[in-house]
Amino acid sequence: MIRLRVILVAIILLALPAFCGAAELNWIAHWLGEEKREQLVMEVAKEFRFLYPDTDLNIEFALTMEGEGKTVKWKSAYRIAEMVRSGDITADVVLLDTIIYEYVAELLGDPYWGKKHIEDVSSLPWFRASQKDFILSSPYYREQTGGILVGPYIEGFFTCLWVNQEVERRVGLEVKNRGMTLEDFFSYAARLEEYNRIHNTFIPLIKLCSWNRLDVLFEYLFKSLLEDPAFAITEVYHPEKERLFLETLLVFEKLASYGTAINVDFADLEYKDCVRAYLDGDGLFFVAGSYMYNHLLGIYPEKYANALPVEPPVINYSNGLVGDYIPVFAVMKKSPNKEAALNLLRLWSEPKIADKWVSYTKNPTGIKGHLQSPASESGGDVYNDYIRDMTERYSHLPMRYFQGLTYIFGDRNPVTPYELRENLARILGGSLSARDYYEDVIRRFRDS
Repeated sequence: MIRLRVILVAIILLALPAFCGAAELNWIAHWLGEEKREQLVMEVAKEFRFLYPDTDLNIEFALTMEGEGKTVKWKSAYRIAEMVRSGDITADVVLLDTIIYEYVAELLGDPYWGKKHIEDVSSLPWFRASQKDFILSSPYYREQTGGILVGPYIEGFFTCLWVNQEVERRVGLEVKNRGMTLEDFFSYAARLEEYNRIHNTFIPLIKLCSWNRLDVLFEYLFKSLLEDPAFAITEVYHPEKERLFLETLLVFEKLASYGTAINVDFADLEYKDCVRAYLDGDGLFFVAGSYMYNHLLGIYPEKYANALPVEPPVINYSNGLVGDYIPVFAVMKKSPNKEAALNLLRLWSEPKIADKWVSYTKNPTGIKGHLQSPASESGGDVYNDYIRDMTERYSHLPMRYFQGLTYIFGDRNPVTPYELRENLARILGGSLSARDYYEDVIRRFRDS
């Protein structure tokens, strides 16, 4: 009888975790509605469930989260801050890139919050073996997330111009996809202005919406004025950079002189509506990153191929790309299922996932893959070709996307990314002069 009781107790104890739901992993995922990016998420989830059948994986896409925040990144930031404050870990694996990290730092008033609440994966063998060497060797990547490495650098992107080839043909242009100069860019603006005047149309040179990324074009142009690429990205003030700040603003002012540089309704135009209008022919250029391939395909699959990535204009020197490599997912330090959470990150770090990322998204990645090239060697795919060409041309040069003007004014930078984008749009729209904005910024810089 005693032996029978012991056996029954053992059986109950073995079954208890399944009944108690102890092996449950909650994951805040990304890329809902972004075509093959979303497909990759679901494929990783499927493999995780196959490898770890005793763990219930629950996926909550950040885009569908309830609560505070108007954008995916702010929603994620508020959710993380709420967990930190309450101690109630409702998600083991969170969506956490460098921008979300900054948002959480702002909400918590602590730029080093990650060291206390996010698992540092920098010393884990699988992480060190899976990330490309520059991720591990450069302090830049740690500095973006409070001195730690929070997860695999899945996503890489090159920012660029997208050209609408339907508008290009209609206007009678042949936009250079490589080696565009500033004079070329001005000539496209002049030709578009002539077309608009003759046909009484208002096709903008740059299609713009509330999701404004004019700072990308500004940073690219500014960097191309400097002979030394390392000096161009040093976040320290220098009088020469101040002079070139005005020179770059004057480029935007000259673009405004050609007429319809941007669409007048940009401030209230929602991102998806803007993309649809652009692909329908309302705009020659769109300023964004290589990630737009999946955005375009997800938003307007019938016409996504109207937009092609082209290298932005260079003024004097090809000093490297504006872009970045970023982490996407991280593990909460107080996760009750930390081992399972880290297993999910480890799965994202495998070479086959890196190869799929490149194939599915037409973007580079910070994870080592089996492929030697960052894109397929087969020709005929303009998106693959762009990533491969940019990598071959610029992999020896530093790549950054600062957003704010720290690369001009250092730690006394008085300009936020939002302010810069807004005022560049005002200059392009003709309601603000380059010199007036320059003098306003310099006055605030001197007073700081």
